[in-house]
Amino acid sequence: MTEFASRRDRVFATLAGDPVDRPPMAFWGHVYDREGNAGDLAAATLERRARYDWDFVKLNPRASYHGEPWGLSFSTPRHATDKPTRQSYPLRTSRDFRSMKPVPGDAGALGEQLEAIRLVRAGLPPDVLLIETVFSPLSVVADLAESTGAIERIMATDPDAVRAAVETVTRTFEDFVPRALAAGADGIYFATVEWATADRAWSPIGYRAFATPYDLRVLARAQGAAFNLLHVCRPRNFLAALADYPVAAVSWDSTADGNLDLRTARPLVRGAMIGGIGHDDALVAADDALALTQLERGFAETGGRGWIIAPGCSIHPATPPERLDALREAVLARA
Repeated sequence: MTEFASRRDRVFATLAGDPVDRPPMAFWGHVYDREGNAGDLAAATLERRARYDWDFVKLNPRASYHGEPWGLSFSTPRHATDKPTRQSYPLRTSRDFRSMKPVPGDAGALGEQLEAIRLVRAGLPPDVLLIETVFSPLSVVADLAESTGAIERIMATDPDAVRAAVETVTRTFEDFVPRALAAGADGIYFATVEWATADRAWSPIGYRAFATPYDLRVLARAQGAAFNLLHVCRPRNFLAALADYPVAAVSWDSTADGNLDLRTARPLVRGAMIGGIGHDDALVAADDALALTQLERGFAETGGRGWIIAPGCSIHPATPPERLDALREAVLARA
């Protein structure tokens, strides 16, 4: 099989379902104490990519960046493994939801993200694709409120108030996404976070009726980008109901309870499938055995075609570097 000289070409061939010398690989996760500004985030991102020679980069910023323009605040971590804790949130009453206003796509933390994209793009090899993380508008609104449960209660009693807030976030990220592409991103990693799952108090039909119209508006602003992907989060997720989203690839935890495995999902996913390695089990296990078993299962379920080897979601900061080395070496040995 022809060896690909370009990482970009390997990724594009995989997206098209064409044969490749080996599946592309990329893993990503938080380094909590290095996400507070564009320079630190970019440096940490570039160091990790160079360390493992991943085929593309998913920029993994602090999750709170989405809501900070409206007053969301979190603690500043002192160590790489210290997950930030929320300090304040702005949405408490229906009036708060209705009074939210859109902000420019380069305001505050959004502008900081644009600078991080520029810095990472400048530091990457030219053939390495870069995608920026963008959360679904509904999930951003949930972060701005007391809890996901609080959002569900307001949706039951005053759904128009929630829709007003989701509209505000949607309009803001409709402005942000083209700016991210102009700054150097090759697409967006669009994540449904905690909402597209049966663990919430609704069905896939409910998600599509309430959230999908806003999701599609944000994705439309990335139309034409080289590498947009959908990440359907959590166990028992709604992957099957969202597989028609206009993206080049779909990411999910194929090892989690109630989720489709790679073989079952193949007929549903129009582009490439991303995942296969469990971030909650295999990557933090006592040894490499489970991770390598999941890798072999991925090859068996896909034939190594139309598949990008990646974690089911962001990896834990405590993931042993040697675990990622072992996975990469096993993939290279099969090429």
